[in-house]
Amino acid sequence: PKALLPIANKPMLFYQLEWLESAHVTDILIVCQDDAHENIHSYIHNVLNAPERYPNSKVEVVKVKGSGSVSADALRHVANRIKTDFIVLSCDTITNYPPNQLLDVFRAQSPTMAALFHEPLKADGDASSSKKDKDDDLIEYIGIDHSTCRLLFCVDGDEVDDELPVRMSILDKFPAVNIHTKLRDAHLYVFKHWVIDFIAKSKIQSIKDELIPLLTHFQYSEEVLKREGIDKFGESSGSADSSVILLDSGDAGEEEATDFHREIVCTAIVARGEGSYCFRVNSVPNYLEGCRALVKTLSAEEQVARSVERQKGCQVGDSVIGDSTRIGEKTGIKKSVIGKHCVIGKNVKIVNSVLMDHCVIEDKVVLEGTVVCGHSKVLEMSNLKDCQVASSVTVKKEGKCIASVTSDMRTRLFFCSTSSRQERNFYGLKTPFPDKN
Repeated sequence: PKALLPIANKPMLFYQLEWLESAHVTDILIVCQDDAHENIHSYIHNVLNAPERYPNSKVEVVKVKGSGSVSADALRHVANRIKTDFIVLSCDTITNYPPNQLLDVFRAQSPTMAALFHEPLKADGDASSSKKDKDDDLIEYIGIDHSTCRLLFCVDGDEVDDELPVRMSILDKFPAVNIHTKLRDAHLYVFKHWVIDFIAKSKIQSIKDELIPLLTHFQYSEEVLKREGIDKFGESSGSADSSVILLDSGDAGEEEATDFHREIVCTAIVARGEGSYCFRVNSVPNYLEGCRALVKTLSAEEQVARSVERQKGCQVGDSVIGDSTRIGEKTGIKKSVIGKHCVIGKNVKIVNSVLMDHCVIEDKVVLEGTVVCGHSKVLEMSNLKDCQVASSVTVKKEGKCIASVTSDMRTRLFFCSTSSRQERNFYGLKTPFPDKN
């Protein structure tokens, strides 16, 4: 399952659990599909040993059957178990942003929702990225009033033609709106409890694509509020007065109150700061960039395991090397992650790449920007650039694979496997990363 995809030699799920533990969250529900339940449950209890590692938290794995493959369905499945305000965190979100900074804003301002945003990694598309990265469908228009941390709107680029319409009521209330196109939704949210009741009774499929835009729209549309019956949820939650902190105090007129609803408040926090990182592992470029970002957080002693065998002339820089890996003579490894029990031959060059556990790389192989999944073998004198090799695959001698990978091209790394070690190249460059686990 995606949640167990290794990044910097640890499953992605490990990073979310560590973040929640640092936030002192006592009840953690991991919602996954039926076919992923056994593996995730085994990791939590047998490998990670969560009861001992997190003695103050209860970690439970809940499986969703049938169509529970989208985020809102997952929440509906556990709605009756959520009794308080709650955090929603995607399994591919990795951050060390201090949770207390996010939660303190939520406690102090008591908004309906607080969402974390982050600046993109290089692979997400910056000024130096390929032309495809600049396409409108990769852009999000995010309106924030930074003086109050108010999230005013969030619009996908494919919904905007030549102009971005902004309501006058927003500009009247918040004359200094910052519109960002380089921020990304981290898929980390804190919600008021009544939101789960609303989701349970609605037909919403996606939190990011449907719920978040709807909540921001609720802030200034009385008509939508009445149509969705939000006033009933607000009354039942008993917290209508607590979310008015960001608005003017009690002497606002009726006309102003209908322009900007006093009970619905959406807050945005941008993950910035020296030494902090926040990214999503939702594409191959982001996966590689994320591995490099995590490597930078480790000390030299943490990067290379003590059991690693290195022959004469071997050079390793800014890389993580797993337990019991053997590296041959005059081999260079730079800005890469090497898993456990790998065997790397002589005169090999590995740059900006990831090798998962039990891989064999023979002599004079060159790997650049490449991911090699577990139990695979790359035979001698092969040259792979910007490629992905599925698990249990053998790349033939002197094999070559050069592919152009842009940030919108996503590869299913963890479901690509074969039952036998047959010789073949793997070019799965257009299979979307599943978001279901």
